[in-house]
Order: sequence, then structure tokens, then C-alpha cells
Amino acid sequence: MTRKMNILIPDSWLRKYLITKADPQKIGRCLSLCGASVERVNKINNDWIYDIEITSNRVDMASVMGIAREAAAILPQFGITAKFNPLSTPKITKPASLLKIKINDPQKTCQRILAVILDNIKLGPSPKIITQRLEAVGIRSLNNVVDVTNYIMTEIGHPAHIFDYDRIVSKTLILRKAKANEEIISLENKKYLLPGGDIIIDDGTGKIIDLPGIIGTANSIVTPQTKRVLLFIETADAVQIRKSSMTLGIRTVAATYNEKGVNPELAKTALLRGIQLLQENSHAKIASQLIDIYPNPYKLKTITITLQLIKQYLGIPLQLIKVINILQSLDFGIININKQKSIIKVSVPSWRAKDITIPQDLIEEIARIYGYHNLPSILPSGELPQRSTNQTYQLESLTKNSLADWGYTEVYTYSMQSEIQLKKSLLNPDDHLKISNPLTEDWQYMQRSIIPSLMEVISKNQSYQSSIKIFELAKVYLKKINSLPEERLTLIIGQTGKNQFFSLKGIMESLLVKLGINNYHLVATINNNLFQTGKAANIICNNKIIGIIGKINKQITANFNIKSAVTILEFDFDKLSAISSTIKNYSPISSFPPIIEDLSFIMKPKTYYDDLIQLIKSSSSIVKNIELIDSYQNTLTLRITYQHQNKNLSSKEVTAIREKIIKEVELKNWATVKEKAMAN
Repeated sequence: MTRKMNILIPDSWLRKYLITKADPQKIGRCLSLCGASVERVNKINNDWIYDIEITSNRVDMASVMGIAREAAAILPQFGITAKFNPLSTPKITKPASLLKIKINDPQKTCQRILAVILDNIKLGPSPKIITQRLEAVGIRSLNNVVDVTNYIMTEIGHPAHIFDYDRIVSKTLILRKAKANEEIISLENKKYLLPGGDIIIDDGTGKIIDLPGIIGTANSIVTPQTKRVLLFIETADAVQIRKSSMTLGIRTVAATYNEKGVNPELAKTALLRGIQLLQENSHAKIASQLIDIYPNPYKLKTITITLQLIKQYLGIPLQLIKVINILQSLDFGIININKQKSIIKVSVPSWRAKDITIPQDLIEEIARIYGYHNLPSILPSGELPQRSTNQTYQLESLTKNSLADWGYTEVYTYSMQSEIQLKKSLLNPDDHLKISNPLTEDWQYMQRSIIPSLMEVISKNQSYQSSIKIFELAKVYLKKINSLPEERLTLIIGQTGKNQFFSLKGIMESLLVKLGINNYHLVATINNNLFQTGKAANIICNNKIIGIIGKINKQITANFNIKSAVTILEFDFDKLSAISSTIKNYSPISSFPPIIEDLSFIMKPKTYYDDLIQLIKSSSSIVKNIELIDSYQNTLTLRITYQHQNKNLSSKEVTAIREKIIKEVELKNWATVKEKAMAN
């Protein structure tokens, strides 16, 4: 997933680097069509503020200069004159006195490190224009020294940091990776224990004086007594910055820039601009040599592209001069042109080195500047391709929609469970896959049953409604010795309340009919401590267990503080998919009337309803339907429908079948017939 960030840019600041007569609304519309998405343009305190969404692969645009550069390339495509006005920075003159600072990066934590010492600092408020611009983008103005770092970050797009030079007693900065449980106190006086591997700055004595790229520390920040500062800019490892920032929960603006991989070539521009602002606004004087540690400078990257390839992707021919103009407007260098073969060799500017790597990336740039709205809309010709059907997906959709129609709410729970959840569910944690580096204690084990998670959902929601009816379709993970775990797609349905077994059994039967499964039966479960003894049954089809239905063990409901009984229906959805079919078989309705009668059975102990139903169904092909119409203590009254497809049934034929049923039931000692109702 692409992480996005929003930036605010005042129009007055933008026009320092963008020369155009276009109004802010026009600039916003053009940018949105061909570049960064301008969400809105608001007028605040006599200035227009652009609210712009930047995708993480275009951190080069996350600045005033970056947007100005984009606008200068895009506006001319709409017939609007526009020009990028580059930043002008003064040359560094040799200082009269040289203060010392030693900087080392032995573990190669940064791509580039720049630093310079400035003396004669006069601390005070920032000029009004700087204060107004910072506040317009949501940054609080502090003073004329600290504000410089936020100003150049917003203007140029590279974070910076300022240390109080005199508070660095050792005059040494060592960048290294933190050890586990090292401690820092941030500039906000918050204490953090580092997990280890974080990039930190050590003063050479073991004392941490900065968490670079993320936040400064209290022991080196600028104070009202500051006279000399160290302006410090580093381009740190983006992955480690992201990891440290998220782990510690420190989400500064600097971190959001650095984690996206800012351009190390931009670091020197940021340093020079910082020096310029400090000289102008705090009377600073350069008091050291400029330190620049850059072991692997940017090497020019080139890409070759042809007009034929552009036409192949865009569907239209573009003239060579048009392509060259677009590329040059985006600061791509034209190294070589072969006009006969329409081949262009292009150099990539450093700020686009990460996201422009292949010819197709260049074509995308050409397309967006040319304007997607200018590309032709051509419907495809020929035969439409046939989409292959996905049986499992269709069944998932049918199942979810059916359960929703029947009043059940779908829930989504984590695939990870805690040891407490497992023990509350009477499950052995040793039977589960344990995660080697869990984020929290709540996510230690991969689920092999969704029941613990479902019980947690019921427990948390029981106070909001008297009856809960929920379901989830998710994977469980079965532990395998010396091999990868087995993943099984599982459907689980939960319902609270007394006497819900038959209600949920009806849902089970209706769902199986929807999935085209008819040849199933129930068999009582044994030795399953998730369910109450004698109140659970395995669902059998083709001699395989495809699911289970039953009341949850009272001990489990008590462990989760659930006040009512919970009935669960669980299916191995992979097995269900293998035997199901959404193709319906047509059977003509018989034109001959049925004969319907009621039989009451006094059930013997340990006789199961499903066994009785299966026996009656198998007694004759003319038994079309069996319906339970009454149940009292150990007596069941069944309504049996007899019907022949091709003729009228006689009472004699029905009597013969009835007597066969009674005889077989009594022979198996399952039940005795209490009474017989006359045929309807």
C-alpha cells in the first residue's frame, strides 16, 4: 500500500520559485490533472493555501520548490506561461576562525552527512514573513534559529537539525546503531527506551545527543543562552527511520520525510540555505570548514526510450520534439538523440532516481504531463475475453450474502490469538504455531480455531444487544512437524440465547441446500471439550467430517464472562467447496396430490434425531419431505409427505411404507410409535 502525506503550501511562498500569472485556482486544477492532487485551495489571512496530497514515491514534490518545479512543467501544457525560478545561495567564504567538530559514521548509517559551525548567534524572534509562512503550513514559530530547520524542510524538502555547539562538550559526533534499552530524553522531555538498531548520535562518551531523522534530545537543543550552533544535515537509512519511528511512536514531520528516502544531493542545498537564513536573521558567522561526508555520491543514471515504445503504450504517435520538451521540462537531461531511429537517451535527475528506473517509468511521466485527458478513449475491438470463474470465490460470496440475508453480521478478527484467549477456550497453546517476534502479547499464536476470537467478539458486544448473530470466513493454521503449516479456510457462525441449536441447525440446512449439498447427516461428537457433552454433532458428507454444530462448553462461556449460552456452527470451507455446486438440478413438480400424515415417536435414550430422519428417508423413494412439527420431552411429532411422480397413491401403499418405518424403528429399539394421524 502506498503511504501518502499531505502538505500545505502558501501561494505567496510558491511564487518565490514559480513565475506565472495563473491564479491559485488554475494552478490547483492543472496540478491535479497532471501531477500532485490538490485537495483544496483555501484563502487564509490574505493568502491562498494549497492542500496537496503527495504519494510516498514522490517525496521530491513534498516541498515548495518541488511543487514549483512540477507546476513549471505542467502549466505550459495548458497554454499558461510558467517558469521555475531556482534557489540562489551564497558561496561559502573562508571563516576568520576555525572551531573544531569531529564527525564519524563507522557503521555507514547515513548516505550523506553535512555540518557547519556558526558563531555570533543573536537569538530572538523570526522575521514576520518566516513566522507567517510557518504558521500557514501548521508549524509553530519558536525563534530565529530553530525556525530555520522547519523553514528549509518545507521550502526545500530535506529535514535539518541544529545543535547548541557549546553543549557538545566532547566536540565529537559518532553516528551508530543503538543497543537494546539505551535511553533518550527527547526535546519534549519524554523518556524513550530504544529497542536497538536505531540510528543515534553519540558524543563519544556513550551519551546519546540525538535521534537523527526523527527527533532531537533535551541535552543538545538550542537554549536562550546559545551563542554558537552546529547546523547538521544527514540523509539516513529510510527503512531504519521508519522502523524506529513506528516502534517508538514518534511521528514527527521530519520522520515522515526521512522514511520516504529524501534525496542526498538535496542535502547541500538545504545546508547552504540554512547558512543563508541564519546569517540574515540571527547575525550568524561561519566558524568552521564545511564538513561533507558522502562516500557514495550519486552516479548519473541513463535510460533509453523510443517513439515506437511510447506509441505502443499510449496508443498515439507523439512528435520527437514534443517528447523532448516534456522530458526537459521535468529536468531530464537529453544525452543523445538518434533522429533516424527515433531513439532518445535520457539522464535522470537525482531527485527522481528512485522512482524512474525503466523506460515505462519515463512513458508514464510523458503521459501525465501530456495529459491523460488528452489521450484517446478507444473501445477494444474483437471478441471479449472470457473471465475464468473462481468456484471458491463464488461460494464465499453466496455464503456471505445468504448469511447476511438471514440476519447474521459478518465480523473480521485477527488471525493471531493470545495465550490467555487459548486457555480461556480450553485449548493447548503448544498445539498452535507460535510467532517468533509478536508485536504484542495479544498476537502470539496463529489461530487453529476461530472460536476464541468469536467468543471475544461476543463478550465485548453482549452489553449492547440481547441476541448476537455473527459469522466469519477466515483461514486457520494447522501446525505440521518439519513442514509449513496447513492453511484451511473456515466458516464459523455464532449465536447467543437459549435453545438456539435447532435455529442454527435450520441455518445449516438452508446453507447446504444453497450450496447444492443434500447427502449429509449428523453424528454425535465425543471428546471435544469446546462443546457441551451430548450437545454437539459432526456434520458428515461422503464419509468425511465437513463441520460441527453444538453448544459451547459452559466453562468457556464463563471464562469469557458471557452471560448466555452460545451455539456454534463451523465448516471446513475448503471441504465444503470441493463437494458443493451452484448448478441447480430441475425436477418437475408432480401433478399428483401428496398424502401427508403425522407420526409421533417416543424416543429411547441415546437415540439421535438425525438417525431417525435418515431411516425414514431411506424407507421409500416416495417419502418426499419430513418436518418436525412438535417436540415435548422425549416425544417428537414428524409430518411426513408421500408423493409419487407418475400416479396417485393409495392408502394401502402409504400404510405399507408407514408400517415398514415403524417396524425398523422399533427393531433398532430407537423409539415406539405413540399415535398415528389419519392421512390428510
